[in-house]
Amino acid sequence: MVTTAPGRHRVSRPPRRLPGVLLGLVAVLAVAGAVAVFVLRIGFAPVLSPSMEPGFAPGELLITRQVDARSVDIGDVVVLPRPDAAGERYAHRVVEVDRSGAEPLVRTKGDNNAAADPQRLRITSATVPVAVGHVPWIGRVALLGQYGWVRAGVIVFAGLCLLIAAKRALWDRR
Repeated sequence: MVTTAPGRHRVSRPPRRLPGVLLGLVAVLAVAGAVAVFVLRIGFAPVLSPSMEPGFAPGELLITRQVDARSVDIGDVVVLPRPDAAGERYAHRVVEVDRSGAEPLVRTKGDNNAAADPQRLRITSATVPVAVGHVPWIGRVALLGQYGWVRAGVIVFAGLCLLIAAKRALWDRR
């Protein structure tokens, strides 16, 4: 506390530069993430179910790297499109690879599942995302993005933050 007069105390405030420093740090991290995505060909995929436990729990975020589809091997954890749900992806371990055709054919299995997945999937793309690491809990944030009301709330919050920042930049200088 800072004393202003005998018997009166004023609570000290945090420096006004702190929000700017935090915003700058977030911006640097966002740029670093963008560079990692484009230069290092890194991607991200949330773990949606317990099928890959104990290695990967629901809510974790897989860090993936694009590799040549012909180099996918048994033991790799790949992120593939779900054959039963257009637009969705899943991560399972490769347990069988057939390279006899023009395009690799793989069978996958969740580490926590008793049996391999019933279908064999043909990899038609040139590259496949393969898990190279994971971050606990961060995938839970990505999972929230599947709800429309959460996406709308984030957009509204970001807009309000921009308006407040613009107000401070333009009118508080006077």
